[in-house]
Amino acid sequence: MKAWLFLAIKDMSKRKRETLMVILAITIGVVGPLFTTALNNGMQNAFVGNAVDVFLGHMQIQPNTGDDVINMSESVVSKASGIKGIVGVAPRVTGGVEIASKTEKIGISIFGVKPSLEEKASTLSKTVGRGEFLDDKDKYELLIGTSLAEILNVDVGDTVLIQYQNREPIEFRIKGIVSTGTWELDRYGIIATYDTVKQLVEKDDATTILIRLEDPDNSLMYKTILQKETTLPNVKTWQELSAGMAGMIETFGAISLLTSAISIFVAAIAISLIIYTTVKNKIRDIGVLKAMGAKGSMILKIYLAEALFIGVIGTVLGTVGGMFLIEGMQQNPLVMQPEYGMKLVIIPWISARSIIAADLAILMTCIIGGMYPASVAAKTNIIKAIWGG
Repeated sequence: MKAWLFLAIKDMSKRKRETLMVILAITIGVVGPLFTTALNNGMQNAFVGNAVDVFLGHMQIQPNTGDDVINMSESVVSKASGIKGIVGVAPRVTGGVEIASKTEKIGISIFGVKPSLEEKASTLSKTVGRGEFLDDKDKYELLIGTSLAEILNVDVGDTVLIQYQNREPIEFRIKGIVSTGTWELDRYGIIATYDTVKQLVEKDDATTILIRLEDPDNSLMYKTILQKETTLPNVKTWQELSAGMAGMIETFGAISLLTSAISIFVAAIAISLIIYTTVKNKIRDIGVLKAMGAKGSMILKIYLAEALFIGVIGTVLGTVGGMFLIEGMQQNPLVMQPEYGMKLVIIPWISARSIIAADLAILMTCIIGGMYPASVAAKTNIIKAIWGG
């Protein structure tokens, strides 16, 4: 074993209490960034991911400015479906109606979907909590969100009256209750089959067309392709459609980044203080070592080795503790249920890249934090150290 490494381990073994306290500080400093990053990722999935997967789509084709429908929408769906990399295309038609149960009557949006196409273009079919998803052959059946079902005091099998403007109300049977995690569908919208809603709200074509991509990160490229293939300019990416929610997530991200920065700063201060204190308390020992022939570089190695050792132990313990905490929350997700049964399930997750980045940041901080006191030790004057210690 190298002399400097032996002396570093021996020095730390004499200061077990101080060493353990710094290791604990670094452990907490690692757990904080890992957990806040994982929680931020989970919130992004819950808010933005839910909306994109269920309601917005990876891309949307919308009517031209001044139009309320997409002209010849069936032809547009056919063209979009033939583009490589697009795995699902589904037209939707929407309008404003009134829904009335036995006890309540409120204004609501109604969405018309083609169930067989919707299963490929969105995850709407997977959000049915009670009852069944729609079938292409259904006519006067509908899906209703959990929040709206509570307000109207209805459940699967019940009937409601749907009225468009001053037309005669039409009776619909509730076929399923959905919990999508989006206000638009859980509280402010109902869903029926495409042709039924077209007839009900008196529209000849789709009002939006949802696109699902094989790789959502290529949305900007496919925006250009779709504009060219369909000759329709009003194509939106999921980033554009979810800009408002993304802003909220960025705020959480900024908080996460601030937490990480504070954790790293605390780790640097803790490492620097303990090594600086050690250097000051062992100034005579350092002088003796130098008198025995130890070079400044050897003294530097001793205290940098201490900083690195403490940093590695604290980082490993923090990573294990952080992953244990994240795993625990994955098994028991955070469920947000703000109002009327609408449910958001937040499942934290973190990528290997983020873990490595956090660990390296802490380790580099430990080394940098140990540099100044280690250099002070290395430059100590022999005579002053021995007589002044």
